[in-house]
Amino acid sequence: MTARTIRSAALATVLLAAGLPVRGQSVLLRLAPDEGLVSRYALEMETYMNAPMMSSDQPMMVGQMYTTQTVVAVRGDTVEYRMVTDSADFHSPAMPMMEQSMPDLTGTVQMMKLDKRGRVIEMPGEDTLPAETQQMMKRMNGVGLELPENEVSPGDTWTAHIETGGPSTPGGEMNMTMDITYTLMSLSAGMATIEFEGPLTLTGSANGMSMDGTGSMSGSMVFDADRGRLAGTDTQMEFNMAMQGMNMTMNQTMHMQLIDS
Repeated sequence: MTARTIRSAALATVLLAAGLPVRGQSVLLRLAPDEGLVSRYALEMETYMNAPMMSSDQPMMVGQMYTTQTVVAVRGDTVEYRMVTDSADFHSPAMPMMEQSMPDLTGTVQMMKLDKRGRVIEMPGEDTLPAETQQMMKRMNGVGLELPENEVSPGDTWTAHIETGGPSTPGGEMNMTMDITYTLMSLSAGMATIEFEGPLTLTGSANGMSMDGTGSMSGSMVFDADRGRLAGTDTQMEFNMAMQGMNMTMNQTMHMQLIDS
């Protein structure tokens, strides 16, 4: 064995031991949890809004929520989840009166069926939940994530067209169309770090008035490729909206983290 061969073998060993990506390393990312897997997540959210008669340097909504997610069944390409809100604490410093109308999410149960690439198949009973609850439940299960069709290596990108709904201003609901580009940044010890960004288009209504606008979403996530589940996400969204001749902006940040399992 030549000295060059020995050095190359030693370098590869060091890189693998350190968990650094090496050339040719690839992974097939899938939601593939074991049936019965229980995961507990913490979600923190902060939303700012600037609009006529609503301008404030205080957040329109801020708070946190703890949710327990259980894999109910895995059948073929479908994964069924049961998500329970263990506790929720949200406030509106910018609009204290709005807190009186905020729903108590504690104890809320939501079922969800996804395919193994993260695409929604069904959310039974979704229409009975407040829009805020729908969005938070979806975030807990990573909706907005679409895993790549094939194996990927660090540096590879893929795209997804995603349509979903969520809250806008108090008493309103907004439908979002997203065209997201994902990039696998690294793969270490079975954990895939993914960055994402892309434009948003919004349509909807609030208090009987139509709304539309554009925006963007960006952030990063950590995906546990070994256990087939999200380990954490950081998301930033910015909206520019128009409603009955009035312009408004909204900025939202969300941090979700797996805290035990």
